[in-house]
Amino acid sequence: MILTEDEFRKFKSGETQLFKQVFDSFYKGLFLFAKKYIHDDVAIEDLLQEVFTMLWEKKNTLNDVNSVKAFLYVSVRNKALNTLRHQKVVDEHQREMIQVLQGEDFYKNNLIEEETYRLLLAAIDLLPEPTLQICRMVMNGVRNVDIADELEISTSTVKYHKRQAFAFLREKLGEQVFLLAFLISLFEN
Repeated sequence: MILTEDEFRKFKSGETQLFKQVFDSFYKGLFLFAKKYIHDDVAIEDLLQEVFTMLWEKKNTLNDVNSVKAFLYVSVRNKALNTLRHQKVVDEHQREMIQVLQGEDFYKNNLIEEETYRLLLAAIDLLPEPTLQICRMVMNGVRNVDIADELEISTSTVKYHKRQAFAFLREKLGEQVFLLAFLISLFEN
């Protein structure tokens, strides 16, 4: 399909019927052209939607009837190549993640981390009130001043309960040395 000069001027001015005519004339050919690069029909449809949107947005910059076809094919090629480059990066990242997830260190580290949290949370649940409540607030990142305001107590009382919690947890988790560093970082304020 080739637009006449008059139709091309109307196309550039935003005549939607002529845009539909261009769309209908080129869509199947562009789809097959893109299929040489990309083998995913849904991705091709998305790509063509982007290209036709670009055509609509840039219709005023086109010089003549032939530039419509050139714009469409060059845009499809460029978008297809970008899609392939992106897919290559995604595939490489997935390969790396599979290697990490299958690694023995990943398994051991996650097992240790989960067991650590389980032990810590179980020990925290044994704290008396209001030490338990203050400990949970600390673990959620609430500052001493904000804890004091919310519970209507002094900051020195908050610090006292934090020290009590730390001492209790240190006693309960004494054998799990790896938890001490975590506890120290929580209760040092």
